[in-house]
Amino acid sequence: MTEEQIYNRMMALCSRREYCKNDIAAKIVALSEDVDVGAMIARLIKERFIDESRYAAAFVRDKSRLAGWGEMKIRYALQRKGLDKQTIADAMGEIDPDEQMERLAKLMQAKARTLNTATPEEKRAKLMRFAASKGFTFAQADEIWKKIR
Repeated sequence: MTEEQIYNRMMALCSRREYCKNDIAAKIVALSEDVDVGAMIARLIKERFIDESRYAAAFVRDKSRLAGWGEMKIRYALQRKGLDKQTIADAMGEIDPDEQMERLAKLMQAKARTLNTATPEEKRAKLMRFAASKGFTFAQADEIWKKIR
């Protein structure tokens, strides 16, 4: 593929959904190693096809509301994508703490119904691990545990 064809493909991808620089760079390299990835990404940014703050905000909304992820899991995922700390901090402002706690309560109640444990301590431990795997803090999970037990 020519450089212009690759650029057009990246423009088409970015116009359909949000991508970060690292995702697009990986796609460009997969198509051709001979392309100047940095220049192509700079051009996409200049033409506003890539905007990391817009990507981070969309990622936070999607993972929080649709996937049910907690703040910690979202933050780590964004760090793995290579976004800077300020962009991540700004995007994390999209999370409503009350909404997060409601979501965690629903998740933990649903999980509690599926657990077959002998003791309440085992049930609590399993629910705490479950909440941690979803990216919630121990304090958040403990607060919900006290309400649902």
